[in-house]
Amino acid sequence: MAVDANSRPVKALAGPVSAEVRVPGSKSLSNRAIVLAGLARGHSTLDGVLRSDDTDATMEALRTLGSEVRIDGDTAHVSGIEAFQPDLGTIDLGAGGTPARFMLAVASFTEAPVVLDGTPRLRERPMGGLIEMLETLGARIEPLGRPGHLPVRVHPGAMTGGTLRVSPQESSQFISAILLIAARLPGGIELSFDGPPTSEPYIRLTVSELRAWGIDVQAIEDAQGRLSCVVVHEGVIEARTRRIPADASSALYWAALATIYPRSRIELPGLDPSDGQPDHQAIAALGRIGLKLEQTGDRVVCRASEAHRGWGDLDASGFPDGAMALAVVASCAQEPTRLTGLHTLRIKECDRVEALHAELARIGADVQVDGDDLVLRPPSDSHPTAIPAQIRTYDDHRMAMAFAILGLRRGMLSIEDPACVAKSYPGFWNDLDRVEAAARKGDTR
Repeated sequence: MAVDANSRPVKALAGPVSAEVRVPGSKSLSNRAIVLAGLARGHSTLDGVLRSDDTDATMEALRTLGSEVRIDGDTAHVSGIEAFQPDLGTIDLGAGGTPARFMLAVASFTEAPVVLDGTPRLRERPMGGLIEMLETLGARIEPLGRPGHLPVRVHPGAMTGGTLRVSPQESSQFISAILLIAARLPGGIELSFDGPPTSEPYIRLTVSELRAWGIDVQAIEDAQGRLSCVVVHEGVIEARTRRIPADASSALYWAALATIYPRSRIELPGLDPSDGQPDHQAIAALGRIGLKLEQTGDRVVCRASEAHRGWGDLDASGFPDGAMALAVVASCAQEPTRLTGLHTLRIKECDRVEALHAELARIGADVQVDGDDLVLRPPSDSHPTAIPAQIRTYDDHRMAMAFAILGLRRGMLSIEDPACVAKSYPGFWNDLDRVEAAARKGDTR
């Protein structure tokens, strides 16, 4: 197999693996905690914080807006911003959709003009709904390119609270961005949803993190148990010492490996299924097709004894980021799977629906796109199961990690642009090397 210099070959494991993989802190919770620390009164300490492109972009943005941020290993010391006076003219958010949405909301408190920008792909990702909500609250946001997208210049405004009606189509990141700044707004915020919100578990995760910081927040549900309204009361956010739990999204890849490589046993320390991260639901979905999940002390143990049959139909709308790993698992199943609830994947780091289709088809998988659904069937005799291939990652960390896990099962894959995993899991390839060594030599914990 020809491999270019910017690729990472992945070979099939030598046999079942028994290993411990300590994944980094949660990206979702790290970003939320970093923002709240920047808005808090006093100095906060965040232990176990994820160090990645996304979280580093969030912390650097806070520095630009007036926070003091000091990093010591995986501990971040963050001082709350007293005066939003940018010391530079521009905040570069790289490729991070979450940092861009959250920091656009925070920057609306600015006392001097500041520009927010990012990579060409980030410029393509929609910001219009969030900009409209912020402008309703008094922000002054000037487009510097295509309206509703970055780059923008944020001017000093007169931010205040109030009531906002939110359509079901709005991104959960827009809603979370408003909720994160809500306690700093005079009068607080009431968000009323016109229908079940998109990616509701991520909104609930934000509500949970607000509560962890002592913020007075109410989540009101309808008769079906779906969020209908969230109210955040005005108040001072006090500094905290906060421990960030392990990242369920990163852990999912290793749980997926245990699912598709029978008789493997992978321990995931620091993982807490009760912490509200949506991808715990994705891991639980693996439990429905044969993965045994055991909580032992501070860790989750994953193991599967036999090949899995697939889900039939699986709605991934509650854990859209996890759909990447689940699609790879479904491609190894003995029966067909239809993955639904994937519409938000089209506006992520890449169009993940089309990217999954293209790369799975490249290696001979029987995969079809039906609207926003992916339909995966077991390979037929006319679809070879071991085609050497270089996998395009589209500068998307989750594409790289998902197909690397598949490579550990089938071999003969090379992952393009392996460094893109730095967006969420910089140590991924080191952990993969350890898992390969465990399969060759036995338990290396």
